[in-house]
Amino acid sequence: MLKLLLTLFAMLFSCSSFAGSISFHLSLTGTTLTLTSKGDSSAFYPEVFRLRADGQWERLARTSSAASPAELMPGAQLDLRWPQSLDGRPLESLPPLEQLRPLMVRFFDQAGVSFGQISFMQAPLIANETLTARYMNGELSVSPPRTSDIRATWVIWPQEEGIGPIHRQVVFEHIQPPARRIVWQAGANPLRLSTGAAEPLVMLLHETPQGFKLQTVSRENGAGRQQRTGWLDAQAWLYGAALLAVALALLLPLAQWLQARRGRAAR
Repeated sequence: MLKLLLTLFAMLFSCSSFAGSISFHLSLTGTTLTLTSKGDSSAFYPEVFRLRADGQWERLARTSSAASPAELMPGAQLDLRWPQSLDGRPLESLPPLEQLRPLMVRFFDQAGVSFGQISFMQAPLIANETLTARYMNGELSVSPPRTSDIRATWVIWPQEEGIGPIHRQVVFEHIQPPARRIVWQAGANPLRLSTGAAEPLVMLLHETPQGFKLQTVSRENGAGRQQRTGWLDAQAWLYGAALLAVALALLLPLAQWLQARRGRAAR
């Protein structure tokens, strides 16, 4: 009986899984940008990039000469050097995009999957007028505005390829294409853009007469297909077969115990 109870306990315990979380807090003091790791999981090979007015992502160097840590544990901090050319300059003297101070933290999780987190030190207003934007066949589709209030749109995203690259030898190198600025013309066609197989959260930063307005675009069906385990897409009969297998796994030890008990009673 003890063996049966241990078997049931092990099976029930193995059904539990605990997903970790990784996020970051950023603070700027003078020429020092401090990155603090939040959540309950480590981030590997973290780097911080700032978005320049030309759409390029510029990597920020550490304040010390030491290399960036391979692992940033929860609660740990990383100090980076804010470009001195920007220090002390009035915010109004910077290009409009750089006044928002857009930043991206790129990192790998413990499985080797690459992610990016985008934030603004000067948060833009939320857009009242939005564009029709969604993922279609693995690509982001953004339709032109219906009114002239949105003159141009910055498309900002963290390139994420999901679990595909970890099937090969993982190269811990951050690859991030530039942000795209779209100047809308009358009769323009919808924009189609590949942001990676994982279909990450995309930020549309609209240039309007009232300033920048932010719209976010996410996938409609939860995690991207590259982040989804294959068995979750199985047909219903596979789920039935799995349930039958679990039932048999529970009944067989019980049947063996009952048979052994009858054998002892027959003696």
